[in-house]
Amino acid sequence: MNIDRITREFNGAMWIYPRLTATHSAAASIHRFFHREVLKKSRLGERLATFAALPFTPFVIVALATVFAAINGPAIKKLTGKGVFRQFCEQIGIAARFAILPPWYYIFELHDSAKSQQAGEYLNRFEMKSGLYRYIRDYNGGLPVPAERSTSFIRDKFNFMTRCHACGVATVPVLLIVSKGRITPIDWSGTGLPERDLFVKPITGAGGRHTMRWVYLGSGQFRGNCGQIVSGNQLLELLCQASKCRDYLVQPRLINHQEIADLANGTLATVRVMSCRNEQDKFEVTDAVFRMARIRGAIVDNFHAGGIGANVDIQTGELGRASGGVRGVTRGEWFERHPETDAPILHRKLPCWAELITCVEKAHGCLFSDQVVLGWDVALLDNGPCMIEANKAPDLDIIQRIKGCPLGNERLGKILAFNLMRTVEVKEARVKPPKVGGRDGSRVQITRSSKRRMGQDSSPV
Repeated sequence: MNIDRITREFNGAMWIYPRLTATHSAAASIHRFFHREVLKKSRLGERLATFAALPFTPFVIVALATVFAAINGPAIKKLTGKGVFRQFCEQIGIAARFAILPPWYYIFELHDSAKSQQAGEYLNRFEMKSGLYRYIRDYNGGLPVPAERSTSFIRDKFNFMTRCHACGVATVPVLLIVSKGRITPIDWSGTGLPERDLFVKPITGAGGRHTMRWVYLGSGQFRGNCGQIVSGNQLLELLCQASKCRDYLVQPRLINHQEIADLANGTLATVRVMSCRNEQDKFEVTDAVFRMARIRGAIVDNFHAGGIGANVDIQTGELGRASGGVRGVTRGEWFERHPETDAPILHRKLPCWAELITCVEKAHGCLFSDQVVLGWDVALLDNGPCMIEANKAPDLDIIQRIKGCPLGNERLGKILAFNLMRTVEVKEARVKPPKVGGRDGSRVQITRSSKRRMGQDSSPV
């Protein structure tokens, strides 16, 4: 029962989604897919949990609205003139109408009247991460399902990097693996540790947790992100001890391209890039956010570690304003300049942008063609884009907050709806997605009549 499952049970979507206005938009189609294919067809135990949560749902919503109105309300009142009690009431109303819980009222800035009118178009974290991502992945978006899936190469960061190297996609070298107290050299043939800055992260994990940065001071000494100074041998011993709980990769610390070094604030800044299979079965980049550490000394630029992000124009690589606040503590802060370094953000153009788009689309097609949608973390270095990792269930809260609009009827929402429709067509035809290389490799044709029968059409409103 992680946070996504908990919010899924306590938001009332099982009863609210069937009452949403019947439109033929992509966003409405996605909500209906979630209700029909995930909620209604969930296992008995999950359905019982949903029914058991129903009596408590109003109390949970009121409690959350009270807490988040207290945290954000005064700042939003200063910004918009909208009183705290009115914000509280709007949170309740939006939760009752759209199954959007109070934290997301502030994450998506639904206190803004223009944005609240689009509330039904937001793709909610609970429906994507707790249902539709897995559903669309299991059926490969309605296309033939390969005998071997690439998912394990996404979860395991070492496997991801090995796969990238094999396909000629630029990624971070792995110097050592430290596992169960044992050290295995990979791209390092020397003794001890290389005399350079190092970055250490778990082989599996997310959100930048349990990462370490070690700055080389010279004379065989390293300083950790917590300030401790150790020798190379002492550092290896520390890593061996830590590896008894989880396995680690030891990599060289990367430095951003010189044109954006002032935005990185001493921490590697990365671009979160969304790519999805489109109607032509090619892979298309739809959205991107440039992430930066807000506070100097941060180990990672991750939003959940206090970072900020700016929307990136897909066509030009130009940055918009930056903000944080994905956890629901927003206070309406937006920045045209970096809040600590004062470096300009708004209208900055990222270097190597065309190369980054090409790199991501090539990597999706070559490395993970059986994954319908992925979120990529890409670093921009002096020698070009460098793949850091891929995410099989990327968080859309970041994109929608920073972009300032819902994705449901944007390009990503439309091609997600297309892939979901094709998946449903496969299931309704009672045809299992054939194995690659089998006799039947044909696509299932999505017909207008089937869309009308479902009441779902991914065409724009």
